[in-house]
Amino acid sequence: MKKLIVISPGRTTAINLAMQLEKFFGEYSEISAYCLEDEFNFDISNSLVVISSREAIDDRIKLLMDKGMDYILARRVINHRYIGELLNLPKATEVLLVNDRKETTFLAISQLQALGVNNIKYYPYYPGMISYPKLDIAVTVGEPHLVPYRVKRVIDIGTRQFDVTTLIDIAHRLGLMDVIGDSLSSHYIHEIVGLLNRISDVAKETRILSNRLQTVANCISKAIIYVNKEGNVLLVNNMMTDLLSCKEEDIIGRDIKDVLPVLAKIDKTSKSDIIKIKGKELFVTQNVVEGKGIEEGKIYIFEKSEDIQKNEHEIRRRASYMAIKGNYYTVDDIIYKSENMKKFMEKVKAFANTDSTILIQGESGTGKELIAQTIHSLSKRAKGPFVPVNFASLNMNLIESELFGYEEGSFTGALKGGKIGLFEQAHGGTIFLDEIGDASLEFQCTLLRVIQERQIRRIGGLMEIPVDVRIIAATNKNLAEEVKRGKFRSDLYYRLNVLPIKVPSLRERKSDIPLLANYFIEKYSNGRSVSLEDILEEDAIRELYEYDWPGNVRQLENAIEYIISLAKPGKKIQKNELPDYIADYVHSPQNSVIIDVLGKDMIWVLGKMKNSDGIGRRYLAKCAEEENIDLTEGQIRNILNLAQSMGLIESKPGRGGSHLTEKGYNVIAMVDREINGL
Repeated sequence: MKKLIVISPGRTTAINLAMQLEKFFGEYSEISAYCLEDEFNFDISNSLVVISSREAIDDRIKLLMDKGMDYILARRVINHRYIGELLNLPKATEVLLVNDRKETTFLAISQLQALGVNNIKYYPYYPGMISYPKLDIAVTVGEPHLVPYRVKRVIDIGTRQFDVTTLIDIAHRLGLMDVIGDSLSSHYIHEIVGLLNRISDVAKETRILSNRLQTVANCISKAIIYVNKEGNVLLVNNMMTDLLSCKEEDIIGRDIKDVLPVLAKIDKTSKSDIIKIKGKELFVTQNVVEGKGIEEGKIYIFEKSEDIQKNEHEIRRRASYMAIKGNYYTVDDIIYKSENMKKFMEKVKAFANTDSTILIQGESGTGKELIAQTIHSLSKRAKGPFVPVNFASLNMNLIESELFGYEEGSFTGALKGGKIGLFEQAHGGTIFLDEIGDASLEFQCTLLRVIQERQIRRIGGLMEIPVDVRIIAATNKNLAEEVKRGKFRSDLYYRLNVLPIKVPSLRERKSDIPLLANYFIEKYSNGRSVSLEDILEEDAIRELYEYDWPGNVRQLENAIEYIISLAKPGKKIQKNELPDYIADYVHSPQNSVIIDVLGKDMIWVLGKMKNSDGIGRRYLAKCAEEENIDLTEGQIRNILNLAQSMGLIESKPGRGGSHLTEKGYNVIAMVDREINGL
């Protein structure tokens, strides 16, 4: 797959546009942002370059074009999500419209007017202007640093986005229309509804938005009609006119009851139905457009029944194929930005390149199987099977037959012909032994022999069968402690603990909470919302950040699903509406005797070391800054010196950093138990 390169005159614009592309194409292509100040060090033979505007085409770009660079000159539009503040300004308010160049300034004014934001009077301002009115309010499209000094109020409506035609052009060039065409269509159906929900009645009726809406509508692979509250047709797309075998001008302005009387059967209690138009069976859905809390129109969306059936058949066919091939998580499915996770993922990628046994430890809900599948997908065994085994769910009386298989007649109820076990199924790939800490001591002995000899014997069989598998084990228990307590065999522990990794808990990667939450919001809202700010008040967001998340990422996902189920358009969730376990959460760790003695800062530093073989004060200072913890590098140095004097940590020579001693591990384990109420 080609890389996607965004080039814009300014760095901020380039980064913002790259983030927009990341949302649609990040799963399929590597995306990079460049501004005109950068060196263009990308390989044009393997890149699709998206140029933000004609102003971005300098001599270097022209030279690359002459060399055959594959490029798209983008079309960009105002982001309608952020125009609400403008629509609330009093009529005839005078504002400066601030942008980086004369051309883009006047273009922004015309696009805002086309969006129906014509209740205010615009005066252009761009760098180099000497004469301009001295106004109190300035509106800018992502360039607040250019606003004149004396302006009292700045309304930043964000960088102009790539429009839908540019995104579809990119999808075609990358060969992705079959993969993401439907999601693009769904996204821009929501955009049409969003636009119509925000703009003024006058803009709707006079069709000021005609060009923008028509462009969006014609890029959608479904037939669309938009009608106002009186039922008069304001917009149709090309798919709709083809379906009705007529021209646009034959429909616009007419009553929908005259155009499609069959739609009368879709009443207020039904938002979808199957109807017939010109002998074709169609599935129709209606989306209500609201303004000031009342209905102001409807958008009807039509799909051919055979298209829906074909899509469902294809989904089932692919699901069946993936069930055989293995649909694995990859490194792209792991969402993070925290330093803890970056360091952890470096280790994951390094271990994936080996064929040694890996032991993954971590609390419940941290995503241990996701990590195991990622290791598999990065390894040389990626084309082989990934076979998960969960010891917590297996009946210990049947575990040997499940893992090693059996021969015909080996016991009552054995299948004719016998059955191969999970180890044989994993031949050439990876077997994932989840919750290995729950395996019985008797079975641990059998498992140890298999790991040592890489051979299994089916129940009732005489032949040793060699198996070529990579073993990844996982547990939420401290196996070293289990060994001391006699509940886990030490020889098996050392066989499994060849390459140990510990998945950070959500408490240890709190800067990832917004990223993870936004992912789950988009997932459970079907794209209607994309961020915490869309649905939660600030105090509720703060509470999510401060909560300790004993159930980790899985618990966060459950909380977001709960929140989405309560979310209503135009109303944000309050702190007291969060799940009870969050809303009623008492920050009890502050009352901990250990924390009182050692101090919260010391506990925080020790906690950071829990998953590390060696960590330095600069790294800790960076983590503190990331998590908004008020600790300087000098203060951290003093904490490390004190911890070492108390025997809680040891320092490695050179730049090896510091690591916990056994005493330090015991202290932090006691704190964890107290935090989790154990």
